[in-house]
Amino acid sequence: MKNYRNISSPKLLSILFVCLSAYNAIAQQSATILSDIEKDIHLPAHYIAFHSTDSIIIDGRDDEDVWDKTTFSNPFIDIEGTDIPKFETKVKMLWDNNFLYIFARLQEPHVWGTLTKRDAIIYYDNDFEVFIDPTDDTYDYTEIEVNALNTVWDLKLNKPYRMRGRANSFYNIEGLKTAVNIQGTLNNPDDTDTCWSVEIAIPMKVVMRAFRGHRLHPDEGDFWRINFSRVQWQYDIKNGAYSRKTLGGKLLPEYNWVWSPQYLINMHVPERWGYLEFSNQKPGSDKSKMKIDKLIDKQVAYTLIRKVKYGNLKYLLESKAGEKQKMKTFSIQDQEFECTFMKTNFGFEWFLTNLSNDSNHIINESGQFKSY
Repeated sequence: MKNYRNISSPKLLSILFVCLSAYNAIAQQSATILSDIEKDIHLPAHYIAFHSTDSIIIDGRDDEDVWDKTTFSNPFIDIEGTDIPKFETKVKMLWDNNFLYIFARLQEPHVWGTLTKRDAIIYYDNDFEVFIDPTDDTYDYTEIEVNALNTVWDLKLNKPYRMRGRANSFYNIEGLKTAVNIQGTLNNPDDTDTCWSVEIAIPMKVVMRAFRGHRLHPDEGDFWRINFSRVQWQYDIKNGAYSRKTLGGKLLPEYNWVWSPQYLINMHVPERWGYLEFSNQKPGSDKSKMKIDKLIDKQVAYTLIRKVKYGNLKYLLESKAGEKQKMKTFSIQDQEFECTFMKTNFGFEWFLTNLSNDSNHIINESGQFKSY
């Protein structure tokens, strides 16, 4: 250790001043950065799927008694969580030991579609999309897209695109069932339609493989991460056919309407998807939504990652491997947190403590979250 007793007082004061100034700058910067973290914390939507013992025919309609007893979700909202969509979209869900059933109704005065090949890029048409992460770890999740022609694109991602994830479009969900019903006429611009609806049955045995165990279906109180998106294009009519609208030779951007808001234009942020809770009770039962364990802790942890990668904590990436920076304590929804950033040889890690319940967690730059 350096002996400061041999340094003259003015020099020592100068050194101390520089050190204190640097510390105060970091502390002030941290306080400023983390004081606004609460606006980035959003609680996901939550839906209870009840257990059906009735037979459900996948025909794009919800005319079975069990569907009548099943409640629709709240209407979809714009993907950024601000605007109310022009046309209403709602979804409802049921399950049995073999399938997760999804029914969506999409209000639409002009129902049209062009893509007929399986595993085409379906969102080039208006479509309905399902995203499922059964293990709630943001890895190895499934996406299903369906257009008004009942053309399907099912794919699997090893991790989100922003984490350098790869999509596997050769992946097909064995036993997947889909159907579309149109209240109106498809691809006819001369009349006004009412809506189109999508009914999907997703085999439990396929999704449950993600748990690498011997369970064949969920049970009371289990939950998956899930979200839904509706892609809606503005259109032109040329020679009696619909097409996506252009302006100055460029396609106008699509609308993205979702169940649980993403708060940015990107569906591939699984930590912001909603929660699907499974119940063994019958449809129509009066059941309160369960409390999701570590929900706030996870939302804070993923927000800290985004702040380092894309936000106002980017400066931390300039740290040397092994360096740690402890941030100022902050509060989120009456829960108090402290966190420490550590640069690693391969990226970074956040150590997060929820002081309100004395729980400790770690998350790395790839979004791998665990408690310890």
